[in-house]
Amino acid sequence: MRAWTIQTPDVLAVLRSGQTWRARACNVPHDWTRAYQWMSGEMRARLGQPANAWQSPIWVWCQWRGATRAQPDLRARGHLPTGTCGVRIELDLDDARLLLSDFELWHYVLNGWYLPTSLADEGPFNARPDRRRIAASWKRVFDLDWLNRRNTAARSASSIQGVTWELRPGDVRGATTFTAR
Repeated sequence: MRAWTIQTPDVLAVLRSGQTWRARACNVPHDWTRAYQWMSGEMRARLGQPANAWQSPIWVWCQWRGATRAQPDLRARGHLPTGTCGVRIELDLDDARLLLSDFELWHYVLNGWYLPTSLADEGPFNARPDRRRIAASWKRVFDLDWLNRRNTAARSASSIQGVTWELRPGDVRGATTFTAR
């Protein structure tokens, strides 16, 4: 599958030197630790174990802004902190190494919110919140064909992200250096 990841130049240097690159869990922002741990658990269940216990998901874009704007636009803000030198790495990844999810729905996981199936589902949940139901609701981020007028767009218009355990030198198809806005 064609995908892109936004990284710092040192990641590309590792890959160009012929080595595999893996992200470290210690570099995950503190506020996102719980969400990343949840995603890592889903990756273990769906993709298998990582090579090392210290690994964290590596994020890629499969559709940055829908099917017609799949590649991340480097003129946009938010890829990296302003002024940071970055690199957009184009990849060709085996589908079996990639777990896809809806970028917009991922924010429910990041914020620890319940992801309702509908407005009718949200009301009763808010009356009786339940942590187990919250985590169970997050699995909806993986259903890329789920249409809920409040939370989702058609798959062709969605922003689809993916996670993988590692990037290998043979995955790289190209790279573009940029300065984050």
